[in-house]
Amino acid sequence: MPGAPDGPRLTLAGTGRDLAVLAERAARHDATTQIRLVASGRALAAFVATPFDALAVRVSRLADPGDLDVVVEAVGLAARARSARDGTLVLPPRLPDMLWTTPLPPRSGWTQVTRLSLPEVRARLGADTDEFRARAASMGAGRASSIALAQIAADLWARPLTGDVPARLAHAADYLGFLPDDESDEVAVRRAGPWWRLDARHGTTAVRSLDPLRLLVG
Repeated sequence: MPGAPDGPRLTLAGTGRDLAVLAERAARHDATTQIRLVASGRALAAFVATPFDALAVRVSRLADPGDLDVVVEAVGLAARARSARDGTLVLPPRLPDMLWTTPLPPRSGWTQVTRLSLPEVRARLGADTDEFRARAASMGAGRASSIALAQIAADLWARPLTGDVPARLAHAADYLGFLPDDESDEVAVRRAGPWWRLDARHGTTAVRSLDPLRLLVG
């Protein structure tokens, strides 16, 4: 947004590296990606909407309490977070709030449902990737339209990871590099009402389940 004024100024408890990494990864997939920043107390949560109908979340610590809720471009945030070496972060120009339409998960009320080993999660991701490629190849070049491929992907993401845990949580975590390289690590799955959440070492993903009855009524 050329000519637009800078956004608010924040003071991070450390450098802006973690925030920059999230913004860079999001922008690498889609240069038009927007990030919603919500500061409450000394926590600054950065939300990214992923193609998996799941939110990715990474939390940074603030040196001073903040109260903020803005939407910014990922590209601009990445550059400014990288330069925030002394902890001072001047946000890029604020985007219209109406551009963000995704509801945010609750801050509290979460109950742990299960823990999964990283090999379990990666095995499922690999199986889904293999099935996607096989089904796409079986369609032939003439029938593998973007719509058909998107339907195959949506079908895979809609399946449970284990029990009722949505697999899209793991796909979104892998998409933004939240899963660690250490195969001995685990991820925690939590739930709060209709919301599911996967906590990995490098970030969190969250998704809201759809109620079939509400869909029928609505």
